[in-house]
This record gives sequence, structure tokens and C-alpha cells, in this order.
Amino acid sequence: MGRVIRRRQAPPDHPMFSGGIETFSVRRRKQATTVLHVPHSSTVIPAEIRDQFLLSDVELEAEIQAMTDHRTDELFAGHGGVTVAAEVSRLVCDVERFLDDPMEAVGMGCIYACTSQQEPLRRPLSPQERQALLDTYYHPHHARLTEVVQPGSLIIDCHSFPDQALPYESDQTPDRPDFCIGTDDYHTPPGLAATAVDFLEGQGYIVAVNWPFAGSMVPGKYYRKDASVRSIMVEVNRRLYLDDAEGFERTRGMIGELLGLLG
Repeated sequence: MGRVIRRRQAPPDHPMFSGGIETFSVRRRKQATTVLHVPHSSTVIPAEIRDQFLLSDVELEAEIQAMTDHRTDELFAGHGGVTVAAEVSRLVCDVERFLDDPMEAVGMGCIYACTSQQEPLRRPLSPQERQALLDTYYHPHHARLTEVVQPGSLIIDCHSFPDQALPYESDQTPDRPDFCIGTDDYHTPPGLAATAVDFLEGQGYIVAVNWPFAGSMVPGKYYRKDASVRSIMVEVNRRLYLDDAEGFERTRGMIGELLGLLG
């Protein structure tokens, strides 16, 4: 597959700046200008692999609630462009990780072994079981993303994050921002990030760049090879929208305006 820029946690001392859904799996568009990558919105745990997980149904549901970027498919999609969304929960396979991701050190590489609380999530998997997960979920997702991205595309990497850091996160700094903008020095033109920050701050939000998470997704086919493929990550603090219907609609409308400016 090659290398991708993946969502990663920024170091604790990183400076902060403050101050109708169309899915690729359903419809294919040959020329995509804006590609919305939504890797963590699914809550699906396929029944055929449920026995891999050590948690009870109640415990597994709690972990899904903690780790899912809830409703990001609804927040970001429907504003134009093509959406490529992961079909299963990140607890099954995290498509935003490297195959040899540094997060393996805490049991949370592309195939999670530990929960967000750093407790065992899965029984030990055989090499064949691990490969089957990659072949069924990871590689097809990246193939879909690679196929829809074209030279000149803008990739919006769509995420949300909890207001309080989860135990597995290395950065436990409180007072998280309203929005985090993730960038890459090759695929994110400075003006693109500045447009996002200026707009969001103009709406009264606290905005951080590459904190508490950093980077943005680019398929390996284009990574560090074609600067015309631009990418920017937009992370929304869940306190803005998750428990409030009015807040959800306000946030969704504002994201629509932001995507219009970025595109």
C-alpha cells in the first residue's frame, strides 16, 4: 500500500493556536475534487469475529462509546464531494494507523489488543486471523480511498475527540480546544490551514493546530510524490455537538461553511 500520513497524537509541548450523503461505496465519481475521509464513525462489530473480544457485551458497548468518532459521517458528509468511510468499528481494525504503527507499543496499532483503559481487549490472535482482518477491512478501505483520490484532490480527514483525554493517550493536558486542525508540511499548504483557523476563530471557537492530534491522511500512491493532492484534518470536540441536538445542527452547518471555504 505504501505509506500514509496518519492521525497521531501530538507531543504534550506542541504549541497551540487559540484566540444528501454520497459515499464512495455506494456511488463512484471519476473526478473527485473533495474527498471526505471518515475512518472512525462506525460502531459495527461483525458477529463472526465477536468471539475475538474478551469484553462482555456491556463492556464492549462502553468501549465503542468511548472510542467512536460519533456522527462524524453526518457532520461532514452532505456538503459536497465524496465520502470514504470505514465500514467497521476501529476496534475491529483501525484504518488510520500504519501497518507498523508506533501505537503498537500500547496495544493500539491497526489491530487493537488493548482498550482505551489499557486493559486487554482481544484474545491473542493467530497470524492468520490478524491477516484476515487486514485483508477484509484494512486493505480494501485503502484501495477505495486510493481509487477515489485524484491529482488535485483535497482530502478532509474527518474526526472528533473527547473533551477529556482517554487513559491511553500520552497527552493528558486538560482544557482541550474546540477544534484541532491537523497538517502535513508537504500536503497541507499554509494558506489552507490558515483559512481553517481564521474561519473557526472568527466563529468564536478555540482552535489548535496539531494538538492534541496531528497529521492528515494521504494515500501512499501520492504521499510525498504529488503536492497537488492536499490534505487537512479537522477534529471536532464532542462537547460541541454530541449531547445537544441544537449543538449538532449548529456544528454541522458551520462545518459546511468551512468545507466550502477549503474546497
